[in-house]
Amino acid sequence: MTADSTGHATSAAAVVTALEEDIVLGRLQPRERLIEEELAERFAVKRHLIRQAIAGLERLGLIEHVRHRGAVVRLYTAQEVEDINAVRDLLEGHAASLVALPAPDADLAALSAIAERHLAAITAGRHRETFRSNLEFHSRLFRLCGNCALVAAIEMHAQKSHAYRSILVNDQSYQEWAADAHLAMIEAMRRGDREALVRLCREHLTPAKNRYIEVWNSRYS
Repeated sequence: MTADSTGHATSAAAVVTALEEDIVLGRLQPRERLIEEELAERFAVKRHLIRQAIAGLERLGLIEHVRHRGAVVRLYTAQEVEDINAVRDLLEGHAASLVALPAPDADLAALSAIAERHLAAITAGRHRETFRSNLEFHSRLFRLCGNCALVAAIEMHAQKSHAYRSILVNDQSYQEWAADAHLAMIEAMRRGDREALVRLCREHLTPAKNRYIEVWNSRYS
């Protein structure tokens, strides 16, 4: 990421990253408009860079264009969320089944260090760091499967879920549960317990999906 002397983002990629975090952390809500002029002023960039960033967010599945409104944060339907999670369940469960077990000490140490930073961020209420360290943990874990194409598919579908992850961003009990699950995954890898690792990875997907669908059904069905 590059920045000017005032600290403003100066590339389309940096704007994408910042707006992705706004969506995940609930600062931008589903169906909220992204107005080019306001974003250009906020990030101190030309409007063509904002248009590039909006196109990038659309490719990630985080925004969509609505007739007469322009670019808005995407509101996934309950069925779309079910479908995304069904694919993630298959991909992430399969990746966990390919990880060499018991995992080498170096890999366990790296995952443990990330898990510690994740828990510290949760405890301190640092939501951005919680989000980023969680992504780092799962990226590091799934790369151990040794299949780059599978990892890329996992990351692509995980990014789509960012549009509805804000539903639990302020839920301390959920965040602590997720941190405990990370530690359980590490322990399963240490023991060489593949069945437990696959189960934990698949279970990790359920709370955000279920909570989003519950809210969606109460508001929109």
